[in-house]
Amino acid sequence: MRGRRRGAHVSRAGTFTRRQVLKLGTAAVGAGAFGEIARSIAVAAAKPRQLNVGVVEGVEIRGLRAVAPMWDRETGVHLNLITYPYASLYEKMTTAFQANAATFDVVMMDDPWMPKFGAEGWLAPLDAAPFNLQRDPDIFPVVYDLGSWPPPRGPIPPGEAGKPRHIYAITVVGNVEMFMYRKDLVAAPQTWDQALADATKLGNPGKQFYGFAMRGAKGNPIMSQWFPILKTFGGDVFDDQWNVVFKSGATANALKFFVGQLKAVAQPGPDTTDAADRTRLVATGHALEGSVWPAEASDILENPQVSTVIGKVGYVMLPMGPSGRHMPMMGNWLLGIPKAAGQKDWAYRFISWVTSAKVQRSYAAAGGIPFRRSILTDVALNKRYPFFQAMAASLAAPPFWRPRTTEWSAVETILGTHMNAALAGTESPEQAIARSSDEVTQHMREAGYIK
Repeated sequence: MRGRRRGAHVSRAGTFTRRQVLKLGTAAVGAGAFGEIARSIAVAAAKPRQLNVGVVEGVEIRGLRAVAPMWDRETGVHLNLITYPYASLYEKMTTAFQANAATFDVVMMDDPWMPKFGAEGWLAPLDAAPFNLQRDPDIFPVVYDLGSWPPPRGPIPPGEAGKPRHIYAITVVGNVEMFMYRKDLVAAPQTWDQALADATKLGNPGKQFYGFAMRGAKGNPIMSQWFPILKTFGGDVFDDQWNVVFKSGATANALKFFVGQLKAVAQPGPDTTDAADRTRLVATGHALEGSVWPAEASDILENPQVSTVIGKVGYVMLPMGPSGRHMPMMGNWLLGIPKAAGQKDWAYRFISWVTSAKVQRSYAAAGGIPFRRSILTDVALNKRYPFFQAMAASLAAPPFWRPRTTEWSAVETILGTHMNAALAGTESPEQAIARSSDEVTQHMREAGYIK
């Protein structure tokens, strides 16, 4: 999609003495709030006509679009949301970063892009001068961890471990995977065994009512569905040194459960089913339960134009497996400031503003996916968006993120191809695991992660 005219323009600049600027900064630090710091910095900076924000095209920016006029009115600076399709956004950003071009003042990033952007040093650290962001107890710690580089836990890519850790981005879309179930028919399942038992008991294919709505299409779709199951069965793809540990008893148990027991109570053709169709099965009264992302819950399950089960669906964390742990998966969109941005001070002011509790309330009310504890546990908002409480529990768990490597897209494609083949029955679970392990090992060796 073609964006509006770009470029930052300076006008109506305020005049401040050095003493006044220092006084403002000292007062803000004393207050201990990064929002105050942002406002102090911004007052001392020249006011641009607009702020250029590179964002993804789709439902992910519904909240941003809704609050943009508020920002315009409060600041007199136009928020220019430059939209691109998913793949084009990544391409546009990397091209601008490589050229050190001031194309964007703020960028919206899918969290798997952080390894590339962090390793290349393309973003300005938010917790260093002049911004000095401080952690807010109303924001779940995992949100800050997700936007940090190098990552604070899990394997760290070669050459990155020695770098100082900073927060380079803050969540704006708090996506985390949850579990949906018909609360008028069953109690909230705490374990996958319980979910399976409910699905087996109540599923009735003859009446087109299926026990489990499964997302199993090739690639990312099946991995989004199955990866949390793998994790809660105690399996993983890598250890902390990037050794491939996928070929294990835990993986075998998780995959056999998925393509055997769970598939047996799922709808026909799960190997070609993606997210929206999976969720519509529950929304139209044709399935008992399944995994779900917030936007699907909002747009399908709680949408009276689509759903026939409004008020009958409950939301909880993804069930536990043999590991005894809930393992929800994150899929956040983040905001960061490019090092080459022409309006860094105003960019930080915007990020502080849009992630504030006050604005997050308006953002959430307009259909945005929030991430603050106080917003997700708000009683009034939960009446309107009954999945918010499950999101809060999932973010507190905490959820896991996808491995922090630029190679994850290729690895996910390998795994998602073979797991789909196992689900479709063209490979046995043993074949799918062995082939995945061999191909991922070869790929990571060629990428320099392992010898």
